[in-house]
Amino acid sequence: MANKFFPVSIDLNNKNVLVIGAGKIALRKIETLLKYNCNITVITKKILEEKFLELEKNNKIKIFKNQEFEEKFLENIFLVITATDNEILNKEISQLCMSKNILVNNVTSKDDMNVRFMSIYEKDDIQIAISANGNPKKAVEIKNKIKDIFEK
Repeated sequence: MANKFFPVSIDLNNKNVLVIGAGKIALRKIETLLKYNCNITVITKKILEEKFLELEKNNKIKIFKNQEFEEKFLENIFLVITATDNEILNKEISQLCMSKNILVNNVTSKDDMNVRFMSIYEKDDIQIAISANGNPKKAVEIKNKIKDIFEK
C-alpha cells in the first residue's frame, strides 16, 4: 500500500541537510532548500551539473566529490535527499534513514520515503503547498493555476 502523507510545514533554519547525488533533480531540490536557510552537504561520485560548483564556490553548499555514500554521513542530519541515478542505492539509503528516524526524500520512488517535497506558491503573506501524491508535473500544473488566480 502506498504511503499516505500528512501535509506539514517544517522549520529548516540551521538544520543539516544531506543530498546524495549531483544531477538535475538534486540541483532542483537544493535550489528549493536554499530558500530556507539550512546547511546543505552534497555527496557525489561525480558532478553532473556545473551549477553545483558555483554554489560551492559561493559557500551556499559543501560538496564531497568522488565520494560513495557511507552511513557515517547520516550523523547529525535532519533531512536526506537521495537523488542518485541508482534506484537500488536510493532505496537502501532511504530505508536506512527511516530506520534511524531521519527524514528522507527518495527521488526515484513515490513511496519509499517519509517526506515529499511539494510545489510551493508564495506571495506576500501566503504560502500554498501542492502535492499530487508524487506526481511533480501535476503539482506544478496546479501551482500555475493558483498563480493565475492570485496574480490577475
